[in-house]
Amino acid sequence: MTIIAVAGGTGGVGKTIVETLLQEPQHQVIILSRNEPKEDAILKQIQHVQIDYNDIDSLTRTLEKYAIHTIISAITIYSDENSQSQLNLIQAADRSNVTERFVPIEYSFVQTKALLPVDPSIQYWLDAAEMLHKSTTSLKYTRVVPGFFMDYWGMPRVRSNLQQHVFGIDIANCRAAIPGDGNDTLCMTYTYDMAKLLVRLLELEDWAEFSVVVGDEITYNQLLELAEEARGRKFDVVYDSVEKVQQGKVTVPAIPAGYSEEEAQEMTTLVSRLTISGAFDLPQQRLNSKFPDIHPVKVREFLKVWRDEA
Repeated sequence: MTIIAVAGGTGGVGKTIVETLLQEPQHQVIILSRNEPKEDAILKQIQHVQIDYNDIDSLTRTLEKYAIHTIISAITIYSDENSQSQLNLIQAADRSNVTERFVPIEYSFVQTKALLPVDPSIQYWLDAAEMLHKSTTSLKYTRVVPGFFMDYWGMPRVRSNLQQHVFGIDIANCRAAIPGDGNDTLCMTYTYDMAKLLVRLLELEDWAEFSVVVGDEITYNQLLELAEEARGRKFDVVYDSVEKVQQGKVTVPAIPAGYSEEEAQEMTTLVSRLTISGAFDLPQQRLNSKFPDIHPVKVREFLKVWRDEA
């Protein structure tokens, strides 16, 4: 039985991965967390190990004590401190005499230096990838790339552990604010489909640097058409030109709960710039082909959750 540790396994993506791992009896799952276990019916089934990300020696001892073979990172990274937590965990895995594989948190588009002017935080992911590439014990690693999470266009009606956001099209309120001409390709995947493919990835002996998984390919214009079909009405639509997006003068379709207007503006600007840069048009070499028995949900089917709305 392989022992898999999910770092940050109580967060949105992490919990989804943990839930999926629980369905595979050949894996024993451990959650690594800096905090006390959450009161959660699913997560309480899993062994929690509280760790100090600032202590690499202690992290190494923990990995060896629990014989952790593979680490899947779902550490939320939004600051230098969070980034350092993952970097320290990578160093501990490199030192551990039992840990052989590491999946760093990325779960988005292919992060490259060329996109740093659009999103400087990409450097956090590049730092992790560089450290893994230079590991002294040749840790196997792969960067999982699912594109946009499809969940955002089904929430709050679809099963999801993610925090709710609205990108481009506000299906609940039948309105849209689309970046550019709406014809940029968006590769997207439902979180549970990504998790299924990630868990199956553990079966493979060899890992590529990037493991691209895609549920569906669509444009905002096509997504809008399907959303209007699902809701049975036309939406109020605004298109923000490329010039407006580049200037940060974007239209915010909706402000998510818990976010200020300024935060929503910043998020919309960033995602809009990434969209028109082609960041979500993912490479055609994909993990899906290795597991043809897994059939990720398509957008048309996914949006059926809205069809009983007035």
